[in-house]
Amino acid sequence: MKSKYKILTFLFVSLFFSHNAISDSFESWKDIDSYYNKKKIDIYSLQDSDLEKLKIIKSIPKDFALLENVTKKKEIFYFITYPIIYKNNKDIQIERRVVLDIEKRYKKKIIEEDDIQDLKKLSKKYKLETDIIDKTLFKKLKQRINVIPISLALGQAIIESGWGQSRFAIEGNAIYGQWTFNAKQGLIPKKRDPDKNHTVKKFETLSESVKSYMYNINTHPAYFDFRIVRRITTLMGITKAAVSYKMQELAAYAEIGQEYVDKLELIVESNDLVKFDKFN
Repeated sequence: MKSKYKILTFLFVSLFFSHNAISDSFESWKDIDSYYNKKKIDIYSLQDSDLEKLKIIKSIPKDFALLENVTKKKEIFYFITYPIIYKNNKDIQIERRVVLDIEKRYKKKIIEEDDIQDLKKLSKKYKLETDIIDKTLFKKLKQRINVIPISLALGQAIIESGWGQSRFAIEGNAIYGQWTFNAKQGLIPKKRDPDKNHTVKKFETLSESVKSYMYNINTHPAYFDFRIVRRITTLMGITKAAVSYKMQELAAYAEIGQEYVDKLELIVESNDLVKFDKFN
């Protein structure tokens, strides 16, 4: 019963956070601006006490696409995306903690049936086989179930959504430009090559878009090297340089390859996005 107790505890923590960050719909970007002004929250210098006041916003207000003031556009974009990225990382940390706790019991040879079932569920979710429960399985699980640096998640969202003002972001909650070949699930790019048949996947909420993006990074074979680098930097306790190391392994995210990495590096550095990793 230890495993079930642990999971229930972590779920309670997650639900508590969700309760304090209820998904909201804002009709205008000005409403978002007004909310945070009243709460006296500065997105560039967040404090622990601010976290429970952050709002998980369902969709980007349509008038945000018309906002031209660069300083205000960036500020509102961060207020929209940061809470969602932070929350999804928290959800991943909950799953990771379950694995770490079960691993401790495994090493002490006191693993229970509930633990095994939990491992199987998480392994299935993260596309891993559970024929044999051993050290290798725990290594693979920990390699896949880990957070995405907020600075990188923000940087990619900026590139893929044009600071949240792209048609895909406004009409489809698609802030990471993920492709789908199901026309009913996506929006057709206006400049799509005639020989291509992909669309940009639509989502019901921004949260679903972020969750899908993180799951993709944590499971797709194209990002295997990214996950390796993440595991190594985590083990070595490297923090400041870790984001740069991980960034180098994201070339597969776009057809332009290394050019995409260069662009991401510029976005992260020029906007000092690493400062958002404070609560990663």
